[in-house]
Amino acid sequence: MEKEQQGAANKLLYGLREAPPLNRTLVYSIQWLAFTLANSAVVPLVVGNALGLDQAGIASLAQRTFFFSALASLLQVYFGHRLPIMEGPAGMWWGIFITLSVMAPGLGKSLAVLRTDLEMGLIIAGAVLFVVGSSRLIGSALRLFTPAVTGSVLILLGLQLSGTFVKGMLGIGLEGPGISLKATFVSIIVVAVVFLVTLKTGGFIRSIAILIGVTVGWILAALLGIAGDVQWADGAAFFALPQLFAWGKPTFDLGIVITSVFTGLLVLSNLVASILAMDRTIDEEVNRRDYDRGVAFTGVADIMAGVGSTVGFVPYSAAAGLVGLTRVASRVPFVVFTVAMMILGLIPSVGAFLSSIPAPVGYSVLLASFCQMIGFGLKDYSRLEFDTRNSFVIGLPILVGTGIMFLPPEVFEELPSVLRYILGNGFITGMIMVILLEHLFIPAGKNKIDAQR
Repeated sequence: MEKEQQGAANKLLYGLREAPPLNRTLVYSIQWLAFTLANSAVVPLVVGNALGLDQAGIASLAQRTFFFSALASLLQVYFGHRLPIMEGPAGMWWGIFITLSVMAPGLGKSLAVLRTDLEMGLIIAGAVLFVVGSSRLIGSALRLFTPAVTGSVLILLGLQLSGTFVKGMLGIGLEGPGISLKATFVSIIVVAVVFLVTLKTGGFIRSIAILIGVTVGWILAALLGIAGDVQWADGAAFFALPQLFAWGKPTFDLGIVITSVFTGLLVLSNLVASILAMDRTIDEEVNRRDYDRGVAFTGVADIMAGVGSTVGFVPYSAAAGLVGLTRVASRVPFVVFTVAMMILGLIPSVGAFLSSIPAPVGYSVLLASFCQMIGFGLKDYSRLEFDTRNSFVIGLPILVGTGIMFLPPEVFEELPSVLRYILGNGFITGMIMVILLEHLFIPAGKNKIDAQR
């Protein structure tokens, strides 16, 4: 067994504590940068559109996202889990942002107020994660998120966001109130390109399928005249520090705080999966204290996201795939990459350029990437025995949550604000239901229905 582990470790070109030569370090750093940008560049565009930001606001959001995600990655590799895993906008977080933005008008809340509510929600959720990590409570917190819970949450989130994705891909409102045939054509091509690159190629090419899809879609949209122009800021400085609380002074809404804390705790499963994947890739055991520090600094990252008015962050499990692909686990290129990305976050023109990605292209690549999250949810289900008990634990939240998604917002107008955010959101209602059913109402081991069969 010892020889097998040693053989696995020898497959790495550069281990965690080894430093490649300078020329290779620069190449590996650029590779990290391209990979991270491919996975996160379109998120500010889609989230910014959902939150009612103009192109300048989206450009500023992109700039802050790059800066604070790079800073969070740097803090993790030095003080957190100490592994080369980049932090980026979490699918769960930006999914919640989009979901709440769709709900807000029906709840009588302006998008401007929702943005400041989200700042506070992120800060409080980050503080909770920091306490969980600092108190070594990670094991207790993760016990909430069984395969039944995580599988249901991922499926419900995909269902909740599918309407937003399809609406953006069809270009509704882009050229008029109806469907834009040009946008629809571009979206189909982008999804096809991402799928073909992912399924038919391998190695580094496969790892940048999203970047290839964005590039092809952007060029095609420009040729069809639906790309839009880059709005460069006149007289803007070449470098500019990210603006703190760019959306305004944080405001408190109990419903959004509860939603944010649940989301932050749920994202912990991504953190553990990322560390485990990297552990297996580099064949180096990660101890319990590393997990605790990782959780604590994910909390710090979410606090920074709130202060910096961005989407909440999470360690990307795809980092293990890149390390396995390149066989380079060294921290040195990773640190250089984080510094380079922070510098990009200080250049407003970079954000302005990326904010001009055509919306149908952004929605298309996110739809394609979300297929993976649906797949993860189904994999979680595959770990379950589908007896009567589990059928109820999974079936009720999925059916009730999906049913709520079809209800008009006005049916919840008479409810208090907190209940409107919970009961008026199929995803949140389903998430709470599956946790209560799994752990409180019909916990495993106390299932009388199947025991009598």
